[in-house]
Amino acid sequence: MFKKPFFVGLLQAIGVIAYCILIAWMFNSLGKTNAQPPGILGFAAILVVLVFSAGVTGSIVFGYSAYLFFKQQKVKEPLLILLFTSICCLIILGLSAIIYLII
Repeated sequence: MFKKPFFVGLLQAIGVIAYCILIAWMFNSLGKTNAQPPGILGFAAILVVLVFSAGVTGSIVFGYSAYLFFKQQKVKEPLLILLFTSICCLIILGLSAIIYLII
């Protein structure tokens, strides 16, 4: 059950959404402080977080699919996992937008 493409895609989508929520919460919390506007080091830190986030989310989304493709020589399953991950991310994003608009 845990190796089915839809289930793996759903778990990956939940992981990406959870990571994005964590980063958004961090930036939101930083914005509520009465600190001075960020200088050059603040902008550099934001860019480092952006690069790190791209690596983390890329690993979540492409890591298992790349493993299946390169190490186990499978083609169909990794593509299905990427498709289901994308679809699940869009569905979760759409549902959260609808809930946000209702509330």
